[in-house]
Amino acid sequence: MSEGGVGIALIVLLGGLWIYIGIRSARRVQDTDDYLVGGRNVGVALGSATILATWVTGNTILAAPESGYTYGVLGVLGYAVGGSIAVVAFAPLAARLHAILPSGRTVGDFFRLRYDTKNYGLFLVMLILWDLGWLLTQGMAAGIILESVFDLPFHVGVVLTIAIVVAYVTIGGMISVLSTDFMQTMLIMLVVFLFPAWIYLSAGPGDVYDGIAALSPEKLQLGDAGGLLFLCIIPLIYTGEAFMDNTFWQRAFMLRRGIIKKTFLLAGLGWIFVPVATGTLAWVAIGTDMDLPGGPSSVAPEVVAHYAGGLGSVLFLALIWAALASTMSALLNAVSGIVMNDVYNNFVRPQATDRQVLRVGRITTVVLALVTIAAAWPKPMTLLTLLILLGVINAAYLTPVVLGVWYRTVNPTGVFWSVVVGCVAGLLVFGGGALPMLWFEIPVLDLPVWLSGELQGAVVSFIVVTVGVVVSTRLWPRPFDFDTMRTWTRDLEGERS
Repeated sequence: MSEGGVGIALIVLLGGLWIYIGIRSARRVQDTDDYLVGGRNVGVALGSATILATWVTGNTILAAPESGYTYGVLGVLGYAVGGSIAVVAFAPLAARLHAILPSGRTVGDFFRLRYDTKNYGLFLVMLILWDLGWLLTQGMAAGIILESVFDLPFHVGVVLTIAIVVAYVTIGGMISVLSTDFMQTMLIMLVVFLFPAWIYLSAGPGDVYDGIAALSPEKLQLGDAGGLLFLCIIPLIYTGEAFMDNTFWQRAFMLRRGIIKKTFLLAGLGWIFVPVATGTLAWVAIGTDMDLPGGPSSVAPEVVAHYAGGLGSVLFLALIWAALASTMSALLNAVSGIVMNDVYNNFVRPQATDRQVLRVGRITTVVLALVTIAAAWPKPMTLLTLLILLGVINAAYLTPVVLGVWYRTVNPTGVFWSVVVGCVAGLLVFGGGALPMLWFEIPVLDLPVWLSGELQGAVVSFIVVTVGVVVSTRLWPRPFDFDTMRTWTRDLEGERS
C-alpha cells in the first residue's frame, strides 16, 4: 500500500473509532443541557483531559514549530508559556462564573445578562467570526499535515477530517466530545514525547546546534528583539482567546464546583510540555538548512517525514489528527451552542421547545463544517499569522470579560465603543494601515513603520479597549446587581416572556 493509502486508512480507522464512541455516548443526550454542557457533573480526570484535548490544537502541533522556526528559542518558550498562562488564568474566572452564573451554558449568556443588547449583539458577531477563523486554522492544519506527510491533496485532507468530526459531534454534542476527548488526549500525550527524542537521535543534537549557530545564530539568542516581542505578546493573545472562547466557558459550566480551579491548573501545567516537545522540531530544520516546500507551517511534518521515515509519519499523523479532531469537535459544538442558545433561542424563536433547539444545533454544526471547508479551500495565510490576526479580537475582549465578572460598575456603552475602536485600530496596525480581510486587504491609511506589525496589532487593541473601558467606568459608572445573574434560570425567563 502506498503512503497516501496508509494515511487514508489510518484516518478512516481512527475516525471510525471516534464515530462509534460518539454514537454510543449520544444515547445519554436527553436535553440541550446535555448537548452543551455535558450534564454539569464532570470530574477532575475527564475535565482536565477535555481541556487538554481542546487546547492541544492543530496549531499546537504545527504553529508551535512555526514559531520556533521564525523566532528561535524564544518562539518555542513564548508559545508554550503563553498558552499555559491562559489556561491557569482561566481557573479563578471559571470559579467566579460558577458563583455568579450557575445556570449558564455559554459565554453569550454572560454578555446578555451582564451588559446590554448592543454589547450582546456585537459580541456574538465577533465571537462567531473568531470561531470561524479558529475552525479555519484546524481545517488548514488537516490539509497541510496530510499533504506534507502522505502527499495527499490539501483539499482531500480538509474534507475527510471535517466530515469525520461532524459525523460524531452532530449526533451527541458535548457528551460525544467528552467521550472521545479522553482517548484523544492519551494518544496525544503518548506520541508527542516520542518524536523529539526520535528526531534528535537521527539528526544528532550536536550537529543541529552547530548548524543553527552557523546558519541562524540569532535564533539562539535570548535577547533577539523579534523573539522577545513574541514572548511578551503571545500570552496576551492566548489569554484573551481563552477568556473569550466558548469552549472554555462550556467546560467551566460543566465541571463540579469544588474541583474547578484544580482541573484548569492541572490542564494548564500539562499543556506546556506539548508545544515545547513539538516546537523544538523546528530547530532541526534550521540547523540542517532543510528545504520546506509547504512553507513554515509544514516544518514539523516535513522534519518527521525526513528523519522518522514511514513509521514515524504514521505515528505523527495519529498525533496531529487526534489533536485536530478533539479541537474541531469542541469548536463545532461551541459555535453551534452559540447559534442555538444565543441566536435562535433568544432572537429568532424565544419560545422554541428543547427539541427544536437541539435540531437547530445539529443543523448548524453541518453548516459550519461546510463554511469551514469553503474558507480553507484557498489556504489564505499561514497558521501562525492567522492565529495572531485573530488575537486582535481576543485582546479586545480581555478587559470587558475580567472587569465584567468582578466589578459592579462597568459602563456598557464604554465597553461597546471601546471594543469597536480597539478592534479597528488593532487591525489597522496589524495590516500596516490596511484592514486585513483574510483573502485580501483594504488600504485605509499610511502608518509609520514603528506603528505597524502583526504582533503589535493585539497590543494596540488591548490598550485602546482597556483605557476606554476604565475611563468610561470611572467617569460614568453603571451599577449592576450580580444577584440577577445568580438567580437567573431559563425557566424563569420563559415565564416572564
